[in-house]
Amino acid sequence: MLLSFRVANHGSLREPQELNFAPVYGNDRPAVPVVAIYGANASGKSTVVDAFHFFTEAVNHSQARWVPGAPVPRRPFLLDHESRTEASSYAVDLLLGGVRHVYGFSVTDAEVAEEWLYVYPKGRRRVLFERAGMTMTYGATLTGERVAAERIMRPNSLYLSAAAQSAHRQLSKVWIALRTSLIIKDNSRQSVTRMGAFAVAAYEGFASIGLPLGPEVLAAADLGVHGIRRGPADASQDRAEQVNALEAAKSESLEFVHRVGTEEFVLPVDAESAGTKTWLTMVTGGLSSILEGEPMWVDEVDVSLHPMLTAKLVSLFQNPELNPRGAQLIFTTHDASLLGTMLGDQVLWRDQVWFVEKDPATGASELYPLSDFKPRKGENFERRYLAGGYGAVPLLPETAFEDMLKKYWGARAEVIST
Repeated sequence: MLLSFRVANHGSLREPQELNFAPVYGNDRPAVPVVAIYGANASGKSTVVDAFHFFTEAVNHSQARWVPGAPVPRRPFLLDHESRTEASSYAVDLLLGGVRHVYGFSVTDAEVAEEWLYVYPKGRRRVLFERAGMTMTYGATLTGERVAAERIMRPNSLYLSAAAQSAHRQLSKVWIALRTSLIIKDNSRQSVTRMGAFAVAAYEGFASIGLPLGPEVLAAADLGVHGIRRGPADASQDRAEQVNALEAAKSESLEFVHRVGTEEFVLPVDAESAGTKTWLTMVTGGLSSILEGEPMWVDEVDVSLHPMLTAKLVSLFQNPELNPRGAQLIFTTHDASLLGTMLGDQVLWRDQVWFVEKDPATGASELYPLSDFKPRKGENFERRYLAGGYGAVPLLPETAFEDMLKKYWGARAEVIST
């Protein structure tokens, strides 16, 4: 369970920013299960998701996939000269086995500059390891073989990733906890195809454990779809890419079963609406995260999705009975209706709403919570947000578009008259 995520010098997030999941209003959970991030277009909302995606990619793949000697594939702030050369930093607080862990690292284009892992048993900090360049310092709390990971660690790979590669028992548990996050950065056809293998497995397999994805869930969204199934393999994918079962599954297309009267019709994924594909991606991803107790990050959750379906997805994570393992949903959105009530229930609570706003003078983004405004109980968050009371909305010039069109039509009329 994530307690916080911190980032600095990534994309438009130049200064250190923190997304904090700690409840503000007396929630009995250690962290809120849902966080929504609002902001204008190009404000930096997607950059928050992208920063966490980079963090997990580095944890997952820096040792196994990053090319030795190659630059670190980071994305620093580019609108000043200093940030391009300064380190980018990433860190998380999380609960693992009921114990708080803090892990983070900073990277330059050339190397991992720093890396650290602390645990807080009984609330007191214990060092597992600290790294400066290629120099490692270990705490007495870290057990097991340490040197094997240090031997294979490179300047451009994380020690934690190297420890997982060398099967370090204690650190591998931390590595697994940090890498198991579902991140959905787009709702394109490719995204649906990637989710397709899991969607079909869910449709076929969840029924065996008493949790069918199938017709009930699909029909609940009023999509007209009564089933999904595997289609033929994508012939355009190079066979060399299908080196294992997972890659082979990704190459399979997805087919949707529709029922009209007593007849069934099978449609390819390209024939389905964007809303159908988005809902399938969201619901299969959400069920996977809830069953495993893992975070799910979604960029632009409201694209092609009705607000009531988004609210339904949120409600699954909000309900502790349905979400006993503490899975979390973090998403970016423009949908202000989620700030209000839907079907009589509050969709998002005050400590679950964050905003991102970009400084027009510097191009740097700032992340801040709704709770900073000390909103009154019963306040209409939706109305005040759209009115600009919390910031993070586009600053539209009052008559610029109208003046532009008037100027165009006026000039056109003048040309015609002459």
